[in-house]
Amino acid sequence: MYSQEPNESKPFDQVETTFQKVAVNRTFAGLERDRSQLEYEEASVPQAAELEACNRVMLQRRDQLLEATARATNVLLTLENFDEAVNTALKIIGEETGCDRISILENIFAPPSQFPILYNFIYEWSISDFLRLTDRLESKCLPAEAIKREFLEQYFLKGEGFGGLLEEWEDPLRSSFAAACVQSAYSVPIRVNGQWWGILCFDYCRAPIQVSPAEVAVVRTLADCIGSAIQRNRIRQEREQVIQQRTADLEEYNRILLKRDQLLEATARATNVLLTLENIEEAINTALKIIGEGIGCDLVIVLENIFESSSPLPKCCNFIYEWAAPGFLSLTANFGLTSLPAEVLGFAFLEQYFLEGEGFGGLLDVWDEPLQGLLASVQVKSAYSVPIRVNGQWWGLLCLDYCRAPIQVNAAEIAVLMTIADCIGSAIQRDRTHKIILQAEQLRVAELVKANTALKHSLDILAAEPDLDCFIGHTLQLIAQQFDAPMVEYWHHLEQGEQAHVYLRYWQGQIFKANEIQQFSKQLAREVAQVSAPQGLIPFLDIPLSIGDATIGALSIYLPKYQTFSGQTLELAHALTQQLTLAIELSRLAEEAQQSALLQERTRMAREIHDTLAQTFGGILMQLQAATYFTNTQAEQAHTHLLTAQNLAREGLAEARRSIWTLYLEATEYEDPARTIAKFIDYTSSYQSISIRLTIDGVPYRLHPDLGLNLLRIAQEAITNALRHANAQTIQIYLSYSLQHIRLTICDDGCGFEPQSPTRGFGLLGMQQRADRIGANWHLVSQAGQGTTITITITNPTTP
Repeated sequence: MYSQEPNESKPFDQVETTFQKVAVNRTFAGLERDRSQLEYEEASVPQAAELEACNRVMLQRRDQLLEATARATNVLLTLENFDEAVNTALKIIGEETGCDRISILENIFAPPSQFPILYNFIYEWSISDFLRLTDRLESKCLPAEAIKREFLEQYFLKGEGFGGLLEEWEDPLRSSFAAACVQSAYSVPIRVNGQWWGILCFDYCRAPIQVSPAEVAVVRTLADCIGSAIQRNRIRQEREQVIQQRTADLEEYNRILLKRDQLLEATARATNVLLTLENIEEAINTALKIIGEGIGCDLVIVLENIFESSSPLPKCCNFIYEWAAPGFLSLTANFGLTSLPAEVLGFAFLEQYFLEGEGFGGLLDVWDEPLQGLLASVQVKSAYSVPIRVNGQWWGLLCLDYCRAPIQVNAAEIAVLMTIADCIGSAIQRDRTHKIILQAEQLRVAELVKANTALKHSLDILAAEPDLDCFIGHTLQLIAQQFDAPMVEYWHHLEQGEQAHVYLRYWQGQIFKANEIQQFSKQLAREVAQVSAPQGLIPFLDIPLSIGDATIGALSIYLPKYQTFSGQTLELAHALTQQLTLAIELSRLAEEAQQSALLQERTRMAREIHDTLAQTFGGILMQLQAATYFTNTQAEQAHTHLLTAQNLAREGLAEARRSIWTLYLEATEYEDPARTIAKFIDYTSSYQSISIRLTIDGVPYRLHPDLGLNLLRIAQEAITNALRHANAQTIQIYLSYSLQHIRLTICDDGCGFEPQSPTRGFGLLGMQQRADRIGANWHLVSQAGQGTTITITITNPTTP
């Protein structure tokens, strides 16, 4: 047997070893049959020498065929290039067997038929002097109709092949092969895994060579080896193709994953920029640049929908942000556009892909006109647009254009783009909302400042302006300035059942009283007609002035036309009206308080007159009557009564002077009781020889005039009682100041009295009533022969 050197061979696999064993077994079986036949012939035929020579030739051809088969099998197993291996194997077999042409045909089936519809010439070898059949036929396939089905079934599907000298064949095969210069031909079926796969053909053109059955058996084995090798190679190629395809798919998938990772990374960076940068313009432009550079895009555009009325589709889309890669112009720069009309995009297109869908995009040829032409004019090769949604509503578009290459974006990347689109839209809308809120807050602060200024001004006027009409006029002017109103009126409500009337009117910077309104009514009417609409001034707002359930007046605001105002402005008008109500009520209460104070002072003076002057005059009258009675009989007694009457008159005069001195004090002087009490002591000491001393503890501070007045009255009353009734030689007054209280103490070393005595006069009762009226604590300590101490304590005294 023929074999290659060890270093040139490859290990046979199990299938190949099996094929070789089968080939060898078949060969030896054929040789055994031939030898038996020869022995039979030698025994039965006289020409033994001729048979021996014939046998010698046949054995030589079989040996050559076996050697060629072995070499061909080795070639099939060792050469890397399979086509080269098959062609080399066919050449080896052809040259070693003296064959002129060898062809391999593959069956082409159409399931479920078991007969082929076509035979493809997949390999062919011929000696140099003969053309290939494919060249003669000018085709690499042979129709099934060229061979009868019964012939195929008998010799190839179920048989072991067909062949012999051409003269023994029948037409049309004989004529067809004769046209190809064939003198003898042999064809055997190629089977792979027991299934008829194709045909191996041997053509002898130079001489009509006969092939023995043993040689045919070897050829059949060789045919199966070649078919199995071809099929195995195809399986290997298919596997390699599958692996290559899988590798390509994995590479493509890795590329997609890498691209998606880049997009996700760009999205994360862009989102971070949107969340961290305070300047929204810088944030959006930076985010678009990050997205464009991250995914290799050349143009990134943000369009905002501009809606009209209640239509769900926009009337146009405005270019609000745009980024272009270096070397590319933006669409707005290319076309000078600031917005894109919806008619250009198409309403049906917008509704299908953006209002209801997830966007649209692809290579340029998927876009319809006029968008396709518009994009092509700026060298866009592929473009993708996704909707921007804010709070679930379609807000605008995020567009990505590729100009350098026709990049395709898959569905997963579109989903990521939709996420960043919503982030961009939300960031823009959030910034706008923030600005609106900030502007509203700034406006509100400005209005509050304006309102506070107006209220403070009104309060300042209320505190400084004693005239109520002037204050009302100022209030009308403030309200007119707030509303830019030409006219504001104050209506005064009289007693219930009486008709209200305009008490004051503000008109064009002037205040008119009721009598002036009547006097200049015609002139005012003409001026109103000049500055107002044809229908006249419009009554805008009426604000009642109410105290409890009672309405004491109203403010009426008139405007030349209909306007809207903020809630703060309306609240300010109501606040100013409440201040006006307060001023009117305070004025009424002040008048009532003044009347009450006059009545109280009248009562006090009546009480003092009764306690002092009236009693003094009554005593004088009694002494004069007694003097008159004793004049004629007891002159000395009458003189004594006259002296007593004189002393009483002197005391009454002093008391009258003290009362008159108190009336001369100004209201503001009562705010400093230390000073007024000291002045009173100085005044009293000027005509009295009794020692009166004042001691002040702490730092004096000003009190409310009513507190100071009552403290002065109590000190006066206590000093007068000590001078008049106690026969005191020394009177000591202590005035103590602290943050929490003020205390007045009057002590004398007079005769004293029993505090529970029913003979206490109006003086002590008046002092106690004054203390109660100002919320002070009254304390009296006295005992016969021990003098008297009166203490008045005011806790948390009010200041002016």
